[in-house]
Amino acid sequence: GGVHIIQTFLSEEVSEEVQIQGRTARQGKRGSYQMILLESELESDFGIKAVEKEQLPKGQWYQWLCNIRVKHQREQCILIEENLKNATEIDGLTHDYFDSLLAGKKAKSKEQFKNLYQLMKKPPVPSSVHIDIALAIDVTGSMAPYAQSTVSTIENLLSGPSSLISKLTTNFPEIDFQLRLGCQCFRDIDDGNSKFTELVLSDGSHFTSHVSTALNFVKRTCAAPSGGFDLAEDIIGAIHRSANWQNGEDWTSDIKFMMLFSDASAHGLLPAPLVNGDNYPTRHPEGLTTNDAVTSLVARDADLFFCSFNPSATKRTEDELSKYFKKHPDNVAEHSVVRIPMVPKESAISSTSSAPSGHGRHIIFVLDESSSMRCSWSGVVVAYNQYIAKRRQSQSDSDLISVVQFDNDSRITVQHAPLSSAPSKLPYNGWGTRFHPAALSACELARGTPSTHVPAIVFMSDGAANDAAAAAHEFALLNSNIYRSSRNHLELHVIGFGGGSCQAQLQQIASASQAGKVHSSANTADLASVFVDIASTQNVSLLLESEIAKRITEAVSDKLSLEYFGS
Repeated sequence: GGVHIIQTFLSEEVSEEVQIQGRTARQGKRGSYQMILLESELESDFGIKAVEKEQLPKGQWYQWLCNIRVKHQREQCILIEENLKNATEIDGLTHDYFDSLLAGKKAKSKEQFKNLYQLMKKPPVPSSVHIDIALAIDVTGSMAPYAQSTVSTIENLLSGPSSLISKLTTNFPEIDFQLRLGCQCFRDIDDGNSKFTELVLSDGSHFTSHVSTALNFVKRTCAAPSGGFDLAEDIIGAIHRSANWQNGEDWTSDIKFMMLFSDASAHGLLPAPLVNGDNYPTRHPEGLTTNDAVTSLVARDADLFFCSFNPSATKRTEDELSKYFKKHPDNVAEHSVVRIPMVPKESAISSTSSAPSGHGRHIIFVLDESSSMRCSWSGVVVAYNQYIAKRRQSQSDSDLISVVQFDNDSRITVQHAPLSSAPSKLPYNGWGTRFHPAALSACELARGTPSTHVPAIVFMSDGAANDAAAAAHEFALLNSNIYRSSRNHLELHVIGFGGGSCQAQLQQIASASQAGKVHSSANTADLASVFVDIASTQNVSLLLESEIAKRITEAVSDKLSLEYFGS
């Protein structure tokens, strides 16, 4: 006789099924055909529930399967049409993206790539991304003038509404970012047992997910800088030691960075005229080299942020680290040194890997002079003068000063005055409180900032107003204009004075810029401290936040892209 064929799957096409049935005939002899199907496969391939079959007579089962097959074919056709439509759209966007790249339109191509990725990515997007940042902080005696600035910079980076994690969450709202911090404070080779002070957890590991734990450690260990008996410090030893933490869960996150804060050269890399100030000019006593430090970072798949309080002293060290990163055979991910000058830009060394060249600042004070400020106004003026004194002390004579004073209305009492000739007295007027007129005046001054300067706004109030949203809108428009032209956000400090200020309204105003920050001051002494702190930190924390956020954003984009194309 013929051949008996058993088909164990339901064909998506009737033609395939007919072809299989045709295999039954051999040399003119009739064969037989039978279909035996696995219910679990019918459910996975066609969405058929076994319970549906039981509701039909056995003689109708095949027609029932044919009807389901036709429905499945229609769904597949719709899916193919949708895929074709998406592929056509992706093809057009891809051409637009490459056209922008070839035309040198960096900002446009970046936005087009983001749109392209959002269109192409396959669900599910990773639910979380883990980030390790190791802090290596020089706490030798020469760092004493910079200790508070170091603490403030790290605190601004890690906490508050403008923190690094807040910015990443804005860029990638579907991802839960988990930040872990490792902390090492270091002195020099001859400082004995106090050479390294590290945050170590109970299980022996070095990274904590509790920001407050890391900040408390940094504040405590930076409170009393000491030691370091020559001009060079053990930069190489600090990098090598922290990069080689390997207890428990050390260095296990998806994205890894090290941030080093110092004002000194590494041993053996002092500028030539100062070589006699190095106790170890030729060899590290443990035999460590610059290449060893870089190798340990490359092995950890980590970038290095070198935050320098004396760029002329650290330049050669940064150059050597950069050189070894570039030529390291295992550095396939092209990790590098990112140079962050922590002092006024005019004293920084320019380089291709440094942050963009800086400008003078145009500081616009927006000061509440309503009737409730009458008794405190003299203290406000003292705080304003302390700010100016601190900027002069920092050799920031290129700054411009403007002042807006407001009650129910606003008035510009100082306009684009050079720091050296800024008035020391601010006359008091005093009445009600409205924010919007003050915002309009401040934005007008900011838009009139010379091209050689960048505006920074310091907004202070002790009360509340019914037009805070309108004021925030004006600052948001100004921030958009600044960001379009410079790719930087408006530096906006919003200060609540006394107990009568509305924190929700002040936060609303500060949120007009991603670089906005809210400060609190209980009295005029606190206000003076806030003003001096703002004068001291300049744009450094903003620059550091921007550079780190940029690198992490790029790393996250790479991770998502790899997961997409590898899926």
